[in-house]
Amino acid sequence: MMRRYLLTLPVILGLSACAGSDAVSTALPPGYLSAAREIVAAADWSNPETVTVTLANYRFSPGEFDLHRDRPTRLVLVNPTATDHAMVAEQFFREVAVRQLVGPTGTTPAPWISKVVIPAGQTREIWLVPARYGAFRFKCDVTGHSAFGMNGLINVIP
Repeated sequence: MMRRYLLTLPVILGLSACAGSDAVSTALPPGYLSAAREIVAAADWSNPETVTVTLANYRFSPGEFDLHRDRPTRLVLVNPTATDHAMVAEQFFREVAVRQLVGPTGTTPAPWISKVVIPAGQTREIWLVPARYGAFRFKCDVTGHSAFGMNGLINVIP
């Protein structure tokens, strides 16, 4: 009986490490910022604010950070671990205009997103403009990661 459990453990651990894929849309999803394309086009991207977040040890670091409303921002997500992670921030992503996702395999234009996967050992960037003030929760939706504390808060301030 113990041997059967030991044999299934790698399968369970393997499944829990799967972060899935990015959720990106070029068509306006219900409830998302309708003016995203216009906001992105009007923004001055020559000097975006840069915020770097590291995803490791079941934590986002920093776990809480500020972004400025109407300011072009480069959100850099660094995953130095051997496990895939994701950033899911449903309400936040509804309230921002996303210019693009940038990663090792290239750039994806993405006015609307709901999830970004950061594969093991990689860095991804979300180029965005926060359009509404507020405090927005985010998490890693890989099985078990949020329960272990992989959650955070984004504050959009003036």
